[in-house]
Formats: sequence, C-alpha cells, structure tokens
Amino acid sequence: MTKHKNIKIDKPGIDYVRILFLSVIALLFLGGCKQVLSYLHPTADFTYVKRVAIAPFINLTNDKFAGGKVRNVVATEVLRCGVFDVVEFGEVVKVLREEGMKDDGQISRHIAARAGKRLNIQAIFMGSVLEYGVTRVGGSSVPEVSISMKLVDTNSYTILWEATHNRKGTNVLNQLFGVRRWTPEDLCKKVVIEMLGTLFG
Repeated sequence: MTKHKNIKIDKPGIDYVRILFLSVIALLFLGGCKQVLSYLHPTADFTYVKRVAIAPFINLTNDKFAGGKVRNVVATEVLRCGVFDVVEFGEVVKVLREEGMKDDGQISRHIAARAGKRLNIQAIFMGSVLEYGVTRVGGSSVPEVSISMKLVDTNSYTILWEATHNRKGTNVLNQLFGVRRWTPEDLCKKVVIEMLGTLFG
C-alpha cells in the first residue's frame, strides 16, 4: 500500500492580505481620531444655566460667511441637546451692539453683564472660526474646519467651558479609494458635535 503524506500548501498571499487589511484598519482609527482640546471649570454648576445666547463668531477665514455658518450649526446642536434655551440671533446682535460691541465682535465683561440682564440669559457662547474651506494637502485639495468656542457666565465673566477643534476632510479610505468626499459643511457639523460633546457628554 502506498502511504499518502499530508502535504502542507503554503499560501503566502493570504497572510499578506490579512496583514494589509489589519494595517488599513489601524490607520483608519489612528488617522481619523482628532482630539478635542477642552476645558471644563472644575467647580462650575450648570444647573442655574437655563437660557443662553450665541454671539456672532469672529471670522478669521477667507470665507466671509463662515462665522454665520458655524453659529447656525452651533445653535442647532445646542437646541438638539435640549439642555439650554437659545435666544434668537437677531435679538442677540441688536442688544450686543446697543451695549457697545464693535465690528470686531469682541465682548467685554461689562457688555456681557448688561446684555445678560437685558436678554435674561445666564451664559453666552462666544467663538472664532480659524479655518473654513479647502486647503492643499500634498497633491490634493481637502476641506478643513477649525473652531474655537467658549461658554461664559454673563454675570461673573467666568469661563465655564472652552474647546478648540480642527479637522481635515480626509482619511485613509478617502486617500486609497475615494470612498468619502467631505465638504466644509460636513466637517463643520462634525467638529461642532464633537466639541459640544465635551460639554454635554
């Protein structure tokens, strides 16, 4: 009788594919995670904050409408979280200007205090748009959004919460396969949600 030996067939291609797949997954997680830089006042009690205003965002970008776009997203997400009531934009701008806010959008302690009483708010969101648009990364163009934002007590002018976040609309899948085409609007919503997540949890 002829004995048949078990013959092991090497399949080098399988291991290579598995390693490549795991590497891509790892890069997706590492490349896609952008940390929000945030601060939460250690003794802040948010239970007294019932009603807030969102001041005009200072726009430091080439898109002259970026400040308004970001403020709209912030208002929508704050309302969606259902924690604070939000004062209508037009009323906020009217009162802030009457109390002395200049065209640069800076809000002093005294302006915040007086506006707080008139608008019946306990805190005000202030912020700046640092990047909003499309930038060059290597040989391709990708959208980028960078926002700085804080929540300030209108009476004491204490910073209750502050956060800064930046995202570029590219990831490994996009670079390799063109799976996701981000727009500045997509990124803006994502950045704001991730920022407010450090406030509302």
